[in-house]
Amino acid sequence: MKTKRIIGIALAGTAALAALTSPARAMGTGQPYDDLQVGVTYTVYEPSFVAGLKAKHIGGSTNCPDGTEENLSATYGTRTAKQFTLTEGNPMCWDIAVGATVMTTTIMGAKATVIAYCDPASSKPCTQADVKKFGGHLAVTLPAKGSLRPTNVWIETYGGKNLSAAELVKIAKGLVPAV
Repeated sequence: MKTKRIIGIALAGTAALAALTSPARAMGTGQPYDDLQVGVTYTVYEPSFVAGLKAKHIGGSTNCPDGTEENLSATYGTRTAKQFTLTEGNPMCWDIAVGATVMTTTIMGAKATVIAYCDPASSKPCTQADVKKFGGHLAVTLPAKGSLRPTNVWIETYGGKNLSAAELVKIAKGLVPAV
């Protein structure tokens, strides 16, 4: 009986310790962008325009090295149809594909660059239309909100049917701070 009591107390202590050391978002509000904001010091942005695509996954990345805040990783659409991914962090925990710059614009006062994943064997220059043809991404560092830090944002389209450069810009311009 005494052994069961000791084991029960030890398990309760372990559960309490896990609850205290787990990020607050583990409780979950049902709002993934708000939940992730609780656990990071960069500003989390949520898209208000998603090109009519449904969210397939929204969460934190587990690919970050120890001591680095997790990145937000969201996927909208499907690989066989239109799709884009949204990655946010500071710093980013991986690299994104390279390509040719086909457009620059300003989003929330920051310079945004649109990259097309053009055919490297082609002799003709890359254009904005190549984003829809071959895929590409938009990269921008958005401003901090309040006491939080700025956020590196990547919006990438690659796979089945790609979004256009203009759609990537529209998604980026529709980003709003979570919470």
